[in-house]
Amino acid sequence: MSILSKLLYLRVKVEYSPNKLKSLGINPDIPFIYVLSSESTVSRSILWEEINRGNLPKPFKLDAEFNLKKSIIASEKTVGFWNRKTDYKEFDNQLTDLIQQIKQDPQKELQLIPIAVFLGRAPERKHGILKVLFSEKWGITGRFRKFISILVHGKHTLVRLSQPIVIKESLDTEDDAGKLAHKLSRVLRLHNNRVKTSVVGRDLSHRRTIAKNIIKRPIVQKEIASYAKRRKISVEKAEKEAQKIIREIAADYSYSAIKFMSSIFRWFWTKVYDGVKLNFFDDIRNIATEKEIIYTPCHRSHIDYLILSYSLYERGIVPPHIAAGINLDLPVVGRILRGSGAFFLRRSFNSVLYSTIFSEYLSSLIAHGVSIEYFIEGTRSRTGRLLHPKAGMLAMTVRSYLNERSKPLVFVPSSLNYEKLMEGASYKNELGGKGKKKESIGGLFKTIKLLRENYGRLTVNFSETIELDKLLDKHQPNWRNIKLDVKEKPQWFKDVVSDAGEQILTKINESTHVNPINLLAVTLLSTPNRAASEVNLTDQIELYRKILLELPYSERTTVTDLTVPDIIQKGIDLGFIQRVKHSLGDVVQVKPEMGVLMTYYRNNVLHLFAASSFIAMFFVNELKRPRREVLRMMAIVYPYIKNEFFLKWTREEFVEYGRKTLKLFKSLDLLVSDGRNLERHKGGSLQAAKLRVLANGLMQTYERFFIVIALLKKRGSGNVTSNELESLCHQVASQLSLLYEFNSPDFFDKNLFKQFINELKEEQIIKADPAGKLIHSENLEPMYNGAKTILSRRIRHHILYLL
Repeated sequence: MSILSKLLYLRVKVEYSPNKLKSLGINPDIPFIYVLSSESTVSRSILWEEINRGNLPKPFKLDAEFNLKKSIIASEKTVGFWNRKTDYKEFDNQLTDLIQQIKQDPQKELQLIPIAVFLGRAPERKHGILKVLFSEKWGITGRFRKFISILVHGKHTLVRLSQPIVIKESLDTEDDAGKLAHKLSRVLRLHNNRVKTSVVGRDLSHRRTIAKNIIKRPIVQKEIASYAKRRKISVEKAEKEAQKIIREIAADYSYSAIKFMSSIFRWFWTKVYDGVKLNFFDDIRNIATEKEIIYTPCHRSHIDYLILSYSLYERGIVPPHIAAGINLDLPVVGRILRGSGAFFLRRSFNSVLYSTIFSEYLSSLIAHGVSIEYFIEGTRSRTGRLLHPKAGMLAMTVRSYLNERSKPLVFVPSSLNYEKLMEGASYKNELGGKGKKKESIGGLFKTIKLLRENYGRLTVNFSETIELDKLLDKHQPNWRNIKLDVKEKPQWFKDVVSDAGEQILTKINESTHVNPINLLAVTLLSTPNRAASEVNLTDQIELYRKILLELPYSERTTVTDLTVPDIIQKGIDLGFIQRVKHSLGDVVQVKPEMGVLMTYYRNNVLHLFAASSFIAMFFVNELKRPRREVLRMMAIVYPYIKNEFFLKWTREEFVEYGRKTLKLFKSLDLLVSDGRNLERHKGGSLQAAKLRVLANGLMQTYERFFIVIALLKKRGSGNVTSNELESLCHQVASQLSLLYEFNSPDFFDKNLFKQFINELKEEQIIKADPAGKLIHSENLEPMYNGAKTILSRRIRHHILYLL
């Protein structure tokens, strides 16, 4: 170790992005060298020390083969002492020489591996002394900044590697070596700038400067004048109101806050959780250098706000700015969240001045290519289901992109999966009918007491991206020539926003992770008394696993790799279930106080069993069914469950998945073929019991459907409005829930009934007359008869009795 390395490593601690170097695809049989983003003695010393420690692959010595004395070269270097300038000639000459040799000898190949060393990751600010301390781009005082960076940020040194560029004879036969070297040099510089932006972030102005610039925008000035006129106040007073609003909204992004929160969360995830696992992250790293990212995860916990920021920062990606509810702008906490990139929004935009300022602030972020994170559901889900999208943030994003854009924008949906929620107790109370508690400092201290508990593992699955350009091309091919005022909402614009919302939620469900608690919940809540013998529970969980693994919902759906005994033990350790000893065999049951909360974890994954559970229902009441009839009913019912569960299939794809499910059921001996019919085993058999438990998973969904259809039939055509029907359905379902102890508050959720009624209108089963009364079509009767055959006789008769 050199003296410089010894001194450096008193402060330097290196992290890698990606942390699995095999993912880069470096060919060990082809010579390779490293290409630094910029010449730096410190960076070279760090790389050689990491190579000597075995943390980086050792580059080839090319002095004999290519007459190149260095194994680490730089794409640019700074020359001069007082008047320092960036020079590219040396690198261009090196490339020209290498390309000439390869052109002369087609057997030769060389891999160039782009590599950058970041001593801390503070975004450059346009104002203030922090620029001197934190800037990654050095000017006259560059050496001083480098020294300060080592002292302040050495423990947070990141080495970022990119996929190799292979130079070979077939690379480009038309240009001479000099032109090709110049092209390659420019490509590398552009790549380095994009990598730096993805790691460090865009230049940031101070919060006061941002506020000042937003207020100066013409559209804001115009609205300030209108606001003053409406309120009959002076323009100066109206401008003070506007300044107060932007200060309430704007983030105060700070590297020190990010670093502080990172150190806390590093402890938090190991102390409270069994760690955080990110799946399909490499795709995000690749697109972060090319496109602006809007992260749109599902919203299940307050932890959601910071989990992505922490995970991205730890893996070398600049954390996004996060849209957070104003209820979280608490003393102390709000300041930390602002420093971590949070900007705050009110629950309702009932002021034109507020909505204009907020929209312009969002536009400024998009115009600067800043990554953003928000939750399109609008609030945390209390039931475990995805909530239908709120259009506000999506609409402002689309409008901002139309008016101001710097690079292509993509939405990155992601599924956040918790084995145990910190808010579990409050959700349980809310599901039981108690009101939502307001966030407060006192509530925060109560939350701190929860840190003594174990919350299992947190898994984040990233979905495939959704490109906004493609959505706009689909609905308005001429969108590149259009700018929209804050109040303009043409139909094509509404269609883009609606389509984006539906696709985001569908992609979230495609990227579901199935954890041990999900499997226990979907199984035990479908059994009598929420209990099963350990032997039967094991068999049923294995059935669910086979369905998930042999008929995967999507390539992004993942399943816990724990064994069933470990799954059961995990449920016991986290306090959801208990094992009761018995001489005839142990029984596993849901703890009485956990029954309601377990519905949350069941609902996280119900969509994955939409087809298999529906097929199983056909054989609850009947021993034998025609195969064609099963598939026909699947086609009829699909639009309604698609809307509720944000399913990815078309009607034809759902039926095709049903065919594959029937084939799997036959291979598992759950069903047997009898000519054109399918037949289950007789009641009392293990196979029949498995089918019944599987059917019960989604039985309440179809019971809700039957309640709506039965009420429509009972009341007759033209005698009830949509609102009246929703209220009646809610009353019947809530009483049914009490009588049969469903213990599932979402069973009588008014919103679910409303969605189903709207879907009946979309499918033209019913329509509203001018007075708002619902008129039936001739297709209502077949739906009623089909639903009757699926439900158990007891439930069906009791629903009809309550009507």
